[in-house]
Amino acid sequence: MIPNEFRETLDLKEGDEVILSLDSKTNTINISPVYGNQSDLVKMEITFGDSPGCLAKIASMIASMKIDLVMTESKSFQRGKKARWFVIADISKSLYSIDKIKNIFLKSEFVEATSITKIARGRLHR
Repeated sequence: MIPNEFRETLDLKEGDEVILSLDSKTNTINISPVYGNQSDLVKMEITFGDSPGCLAKIASMIASMKIDLVMTESKSFQRGKKARWFVIADISKSLYSIDKIKNIFLKSEFVEATSITKIARGRLHR
């Protein structure tokens, strides 16, 4: 159950779908509205060198693979050395499989590590 003031702020109506994501490092939960088909949503975590323009290069790679960004958050965790980009994306228009997308990232000169997982729809516990 999402409190009314949160639903109003997010412009959520009955039947709208959301993604709840847990950040276990900060003990916070993020609520993001989802528009469109959920079956092609993935969660990506991309670790890369924290240098000017690096995030833009990765974003350009994502665009060239026809991956649609739904929600993103980037953080520098070793200032000037390493950063991490958390992405919820729709891969329905991409011609690439999840494994191929990972390989493309890892073959680039700036991505150090990546994980990509499909977002499961439905309840975790019944």
